[in-house]
Amino acid sequence: MAPDAEGFLYPQILADKCVDCGLCEKVCPIGKPKAEKKDVQGYIVRYYDAAIVEHSTSGGVFTALASHVIGQGGAVYGTGYDANMRVVCKKATTVEELAEMRGSKFVQSHLGDTFRRIKRELAEGKKLLFVGTPCQVEGLLSYLRKKPDNLICIDFVCRGVPSPGLWANYVQMMEKKFGSKMVGARFKHKTYGYHATTMKVDFENGKSWYGSGRVDPMMKAFVSELASRPSCGACNFKQLGRKSDITMFDCYEFTSVTGMPDDNKGYSSVLIQSEQGAELFEAVRDRLTVIPAQADQLVKANGIMVYRSAKPNPKREQFYRLAQSEPIDVAMEKTSPITAKDHAIEKVKGVLHKAGLVQLAKKMKKKIKRSL
Repeated sequence: MAPDAEGFLYPQILADKCVDCGLCEKVCPIGKPKAEKKDVQGYIVRYYDAAIVEHSTSGGVFTALASHVIGQGGAVYGTGYDANMRVVCKKATTVEELAEMRGSKFVQSHLGDTFRRIKRELAEGKKLLFVGTPCQVEGLLSYLRKKPDNLICIDFVCRGVPSPGLWANYVQMMEKKFGSKMVGARFKHKTYGYHATTMKVDFENGKSWYGSGRVDPMMKAFVSELASRPSCGACNFKQLGRKSDITMFDCYEFTSVTGMPDDNKGYSSVLIQSEQGAELFEAVRDRLTVIPAQADQLVKANGIMVYRSAKPNPKREQFYRLAQSEPIDVAMEKTSPITAKDHAIEKVKGVLHKAGLVQLAKKMKKKIKRSL
């Protein structure tokens, strides 16, 4: 796997070692038949541990499912960081190791030899849980040819993935700005509650940065569709009814779906798509708040990206071209500037949060949009 000019990883064929067997094309998930139409069960859930929910992207359902697999003597493959803050696929065999895997990472992850390791462990009879993007899940299943009974796959509703190169640019820029090594990052930190997504970056010197998609250049590049991989604009894996056992995504519209008040702490939308998925979900049900919901209703309210591909920003190519030679904040300034108004709104948000008025402000904003 080698990076292109934008920093995205693509496979390179080593011509001197290639025997023209065509196996790489046979196992590529692109162009493979779609998953068969099937009944999908929908739920809104939250893990019973409030501290876990606080440090999760939404309702903490990943921790519930993964902890059970580990408790059964299995292992979990999910996304974390290496020593240089690269986003990589890692293996967890203890509940403590799951902490790093919680939370979204809006970057194409390095898989390395993960699939090869998974295949070997499955052959040894190890129970495994793999969590990744829809394309990664289908890639793994295609590589294995046949899904074994001791493998559970979970995907999440994916908007698109920025490049590892852009993320490296951001890490370098932030470390220079704060004069310290980056040691942690949360793309959807609940700084102001679940409904106000914030990037939280921690540094070795004890300092932390908090910034929404309004003022943080990495988050702004993501939410404004300046950063997604070109193939994300025509994703082959957008559908309801997938090859994974379970699909997870946010549940921002909790109140509109359930009619119950939202405490702004986060709930997860969950789609169960196989018997294996149902068995795992039932095994952890006593650790969850569970509210049954229609799958299509959950998708319509919270998971439109189940079907919809990322729509590239017209300035995307310009942004990436600048980011090849400039720090990400400079590339952003020349493409989609972060204004004084943006910074002012970010400060006001902090004041409103302390006064407990962030949710009220969001509700008013929604009402104004509807009236228009």
